[in-house]
Amino acid sequence: MGKLYHLSRLAAPKMWPIKRKGLKWIARPIPGSHNAKQAMPLVVWLKETLALAATTKNVKMLLNAGEIKINSKVAKEPNFPVGIFDIISVEKLGKYYRVLVDQNGKLRLAEIPKSESKTIPLKVTNKTTIRGGRQQISFNNGWTMFADKNFSVGDCVMFDVELKRVKSHFKPAAGHVAYVLSGGHANQTAELKSIKLEGVLRKKKLAVLSNGTETFETSLDKIFILGKEEPEIKLK
Repeated sequence: MGKLYHLSRLAAPKMWPIKRKGLKWIARPIPGSHNAKQAMPLVVWLKETLALAATTKNVKMLLNAGEIKINSKVAKEPNFPVGIFDIISVEKLGKYYRVLVDQNGKLRLAEIPKSESKTIPLKVTNKTTIRGGRQQISFNNGWTMFADKNFSVGDCVMFDVELKRVKSHFKPAAGHVAYVLSGGHANQTAELKSIKLEGVLRKKKLAVLSNGTETFETSLDKIFILGKEEPEIKLK
């Protein structure tokens, strides 16, 4: 039964910023909006990163009291997966944190102002036509919405979680600012110079980026477009 809710620290995903020694077990994320390898359970963020609670019992008390919000929604499940760009709000303390990555590609929290706590970047991962000819797009975190034909797979948006609408829409076009999620340039912002195809049978899209000191390439899947000239969110 315990294996349903816990996993070994040594076997935990490499992106998790946790101590590998000490207690053997750590909470396992429930199925949710993020891939389990790219999101940590809320209880781990609160206990081991923010140190807002010493035990899981304390975490449950905070959640039952409605003290913690994820993307402006009151959190109730301790093992809820919290991943890239999600926002943890502790409104009683006036603290707001966004999940980003560090230079090693591990998840981290960056404190952000309240004015940014309602905005999260999302990437379009699928687009389908449903009954009536309406276009429905799916985002990287599993959310879906109806949209016009201007949206394409790979586009990124700034989404207002309170008003439930898109604030900004960015296509992966030259000159836009990208945030690198993994690889040797993880946590860097860079200007997108171009997109090229590599491969013969199954072509792979590569983004050509410049960070001001060097030009490098990475998979288009590993970047988020966050603005036209400057990122629209805080990344430090």
